[in-house]
Amino acid sequence: MEKMTVAIIGAGPAGLAAAKSLLEDGQTPVVIEQSSGLGGQWNQGAAHSGVWPEMHAKSCHVEMSFSDFDYPAGTQMFPTNQEVLAYLTAYAQHFGLEPYLRLNTRVEQIKRGPAKCYTVVSTDAAGKQHTEEFSHVIVASGRYNKPRFPNTPGLDQFEGKVVHSFAYRGRQDFRGQRVLVVGNSISGLEIASDLARNTDTTVISSCRKPRYIIRKLLKGMPVEQSVFTRFAAYLNQALPPEQAAAGLKQFILESFGNPADFGGLRPSDDLLEAGVAQCQDYLDDLAIGHIRAVPGVRTFTTNGAVLTDGQKVPADSLVLATGYDLNLPFLSEDIRQAVHADRQHLDLHHFTFHPALPNFAFMGLFAQIGSYFPTVELQARWIADCWSGHHALPSLAEMRRGLDEYEESKQYREETTSQETLEMFSHDLDVSPSLDKYPYLAWELFFGLLVPAQFRIEGHGSRPDALARFVAASRYYNGGQPTPLNERQLGGLQMLARALPRNQQLQGIVHKLQSEVMA
Repeated sequence: MEKMTVAIIGAGPAGLAAAKSLLEDGQTPVVIEQSSGLGGQWNQGAAHSGVWPEMHAKSCHVEMSFSDFDYPAGTQMFPTNQEVLAYLTAYAQHFGLEPYLRLNTRVEQIKRGPAKCYTVVSTDAAGKQHTEEFSHVIVASGRYNKPRFPNTPGLDQFEGKVVHSFAYRGRQDFRGQRVLVVGNSISGLEIASDLARNTDTTVISSCRKPRYIIRKLLKGMPVEQSVFTRFAAYLNQALPPEQAAAGLKQFILESFGNPADFGGLRPSDDLLEAGVAQCQDYLDDLAIGHIRAVPGVRTFTTNGAVLTDGQKVPADSLVLATGYDLNLPFLSEDIRQAVHADRQHLDLHHFTFHPALPNFAFMGLFAQIGSYFPTVELQARWIADCWSGHHALPSLAEMRRGLDEYEESKQYREETTSQETLEMFSHDLDVSPSLDKYPYLAWELFFGLLVPAQFRIEGHGSRPDALARFVAASRYYNGGQPTPLNERQLGGLQMLARALPRNQQLQGIVHKLQSEVMA
């Protein structure tokens, strides 16, 4: 096997998973990290982190983990950012990644080099510049670290405090103020709810496009167990986007209600147009008046804003939860042009490869709803296996088809979901469990948490304890007990089998389940 020299840009979850996967396949990575510590966004306090001190993870710890390393006993269901950073630090120590980290080093430029290599120019902590050649490069520098500010008129005239959600560091800075939070993505909702815990803060939540809202908990369980499942991924394959979205909307309304019922703004009837956000407390804060929901901002004034419906809203501070731009300033212009890099998108085959960039990969730079930990780990394993020869690289024809599919999807979707990404990467890597082998685990495989250990049961990189770890983690919140399929769930699987006749494993497990019912 040819020895490679691999530069990994970033020591967040994606970069660490890439380093571990390359080491497992016999390669030696160099992980270049601009800050003084690993963790990426979870390194709270670093210049590139938008995490505030009291922020918790949006996903439960079973989903915020990698396939072969668990959180310690006693971890909260939704871990604090300190617990996530401690997990990543322990992961790096356990798998011996620390010697391969090059901290306090900023990448200045990546460009094509001689002999199909890439030239990486970096600056160390002492200000000394280094120019190195690498045979392979992985860009894992994070999706959410360049704040996007709105071009709404009058913003530069506002005389109060203006903070992007990336720079928000907690509600203590806004006591006694009237705060206008602009935007209702996850960050906008979470920050509005955090501010609402101040009894002396008036919180106004503004958005141009109201979203449907799901909570982090449903009937005492993590909502991932109901939303981010393999069944949901297959449903998106079986149904047209409009029909799948209508079904999700119905589930949201039945489980959580319409924001308008709580005093919020009413989303569009079309969920694809409205979008979905997640927050545990936002709806309750609306209902009891701790948050006031208003339409979007037409123009800012010196002391507030004029909204699209004409009403004037006074404010002492603005928190702009207005999103992020892709931030890849170190890419040479020809690499940027190859992937059509813009503020939101990179044109890539399965978010990873481009036929014009051999031995170059991108990781974790796609917009996704749901935990990134399992998805970037599978992506890392796929990259490492392709480059190490354990798995065939996608052909040029396959990559071109992938580019065409992405070009089509980005016309109507801003984000993917973790279940879709996991399904895609696990099939790219050939590590999806053989569903028809485990009819006794049908609930866990289709309707339970998408536990990352299941992608270590079969294929390259499998582990002998993976099946037992998958079962234990799948039943973590069910008291360790199995959950039988109910009639509605069995009917759903039968519907999928009819809609996806080429999925032989699905056909096999449904046939076995039907035989058991008849028996």
